[in-house]
Formats: sequence, structure tokens, C-alpha cells
Amino acid sequence: MHRIDTSTAQKDKFGQGKNGFTNGDPTTGTPSTKLNSDICDALQEEVCTVIERAGIRLNKSQHDQLYQAVKQLSEAEANKAKLVLVDGSTVDLNTLNKLAKALGNDAKFSETVINLLNQNGADIPDKNLFIKNLGLTETVDCAKNALDKRTGGTVNGDIMSQGGQITLKGDGRKHLGIHNQDDSVRMWLYKDKGGDGVRLNNGNDGGGDYIFHKDGGFRAPSSIYAGAARIAADGNIYGSMWGNQWLDAYLKKTFQPKGAYGKANTAKLGVNGWFKCGDTGLIIQWGKTDSENFDRKILPLPLPFPNEGLWALGWVAEAIGMGEDLCSHSAGLVDKAHIKVTTDYNWMPPG
Repeated sequence: MHRIDTSTAQKDKFGQGKNGFTNGDPTTGTPSTKLNSDICDALQEEVCTVIERAGIRLNKSQHDQLYQAVKQLSEAEANKAKLVLVDGSTVDLNTLNKLAKALGNDAKFSETVINLLNQNGADIPDKNLFIKNLGLTETVDCAKNALDKRTGGTVNGDIMSQGGQITLKGDGRKHLGIHNQDDSVRMWLYKDKGGDGVRLNNGNDGGGDYIFHKDGGFRAPSSIYAGAARIAADGNIYGSMWGNQWLDAYLKKTFQPKGAYGKANTAKLGVNGWFKCGDTGLIIQWGKTDSENFDRKILPLPLPFPNEGLWALGWVAEAIGMGEDLCSHSAGLVDKAHIKVTTDYNWMPPG
């Protein structure tokens, strides 16, 4: 809630910092106080909160809801003051007056009771009998050997938890261990804060940690067994699949060593094409002229020779008439990438 704080509010009308409303004065040019949404919202929520706290649903057709809410809340508070709880039953003030008479109308009854309680049971003559009468004998006997949760200790016997979890709390390393009777460690299970994963080891027997990594991986300090098969620390595998021997030995006996295989042959097939031997690197090419009746022509090879061409072989498409042909046929390499041919025929250079 707040007082009106618009620019036209009457300042300090009800005291320092307590603004109010004014109707204004036309003769002096004083404007009347203007409202804004803040003051209207505040008034609305103050009233509506009281009504809703009383459990009454807002109804714009009813204009006595605030009255009904105040009445209902006041009656509820009055009933709380009238009724008290004694042994699970509600009693009114008349009953309390009767109780006071039965207690001798001790004006300092509460003080008397407090003084007795302050003795903390020291005034009880037979404490063992008192405990027995309360049915706490077995509880006290169990408490003698109970674990002090403040300092820790040893529990003789089995521990069973019906809860959902057992927690070891703290930022430091927390071990779950199994120890022998002489306190030597048989097993540790732990995980460091910010560590690489859950670790399990064989305690004093050694052998290193088995790590269940937080990325889902698993690391064994030595071999991993699956039945009679085994995976070694260097990645080698032993098992009946490999003739009851290590995988590297099986591969050496079964396959050729690295480098014993020749390179693959490659080729481009077509009217103009080539073939390359993978072992020797020898390239054989072939081609056909694409026009007729020419004297001389230089053509690009389908595949340039990486080193040198050897020679070129050509043959004519049709038989030559020595008396009729004006030039002889031939084929020759110009360079590593071109061949020169004459007349109409096919050619094949190796290199």
C-alpha cells in the first residue's frame, strides 16, 4: 500500500511525508489531485487481499464482501483465543478455570513446573525404575553400543538401511572400503571430486585401479577377460578365434607381411585411353585420329608420361596405295604429352 504520490497530490497533508488529496482551487490555479493506475491498483489489491484471505470469492455484484471478510476473520481469531488443546480435545475458558481450582489456584503454577523441570530428572529417586516404567529399558541398552553420529565409531554387527541411499558427504576423497580383521585393506571404491571416474582397486594386493570413466569408457590396469579370451594392455587379443594364440601371431602366420603386395593396376578405357602397370609403372596408350584426309597432326596424349615415352606405333585405317598416296604414314612422340601423326590411322605409344 502507498499514499498518493502524483504530481498534483497535496504534500504533507497528514504530516511529514504523508500526502493527501485536494479538490483544487480555481482562484489560485491549484489543480485537483489526479489519480494514476498505481494508487488504484494499490487500493484494489489491499481490499481484494482481505476478502480472498477469508476464503471468499470476489463477486462484483456484492458490495459487502469486505465487511463479511473482516467479520469472518475476526471471529476466527476470537475462536482461537477461546479454545486451547488439552490431550487432543478442545475446551473453553470455563474448563480452564475448573482446572486452575483443581491445581490449588497456584498463581505461579508455570514457574513451579519450570523449577521442577530445571532439575532435569535429578529429583527422581529411582531412575532405573523410572526408565522401566516408561518402557525404555531396551532402548537404553541399545544406546550403550550405538554409533555416535557426531564423532563416528565402530558398529558390531550387520547394518541394514531401508532408505533409498547411503551418502558419504564432503569435497575430499571418500572411500568405501573392505578391511581385514587386522585392518589391512582388502578393497577400495572411491571417486575424487573433479576426477576422471569411479575407481576400484584390490587394496594391499595391488594391481592398480580399475576406472569407470565419466565419458562411458572403462580402463583395466592390465588384461580384460571374457571367458577364456583376453585383451592385453597393449591391445593384443588372445582367444580360440585366433587358434588359441595372440592375434598378432595369427595375422603374421596367415597373411603376407606389409609391403609384399604389388600396387594396383589402373586404366582409362575408351577409344582414346591408357593402361598403367602398378608394379612397373609402364604406361601403354592408344588413340585414333578424329578426322580424315590430313597430312600431319599433333595430338595430346590421353595421359602425359611422368618420365619419358619410349616410341610410337601407328597403322593406317585403310591400305595405302604407294602410287596414289602423296605422303607416307608415320607416328612419333613430340614430347611427354603429345604425339605427331600423318595420314588417317590409329596409334599406340608406350612409356
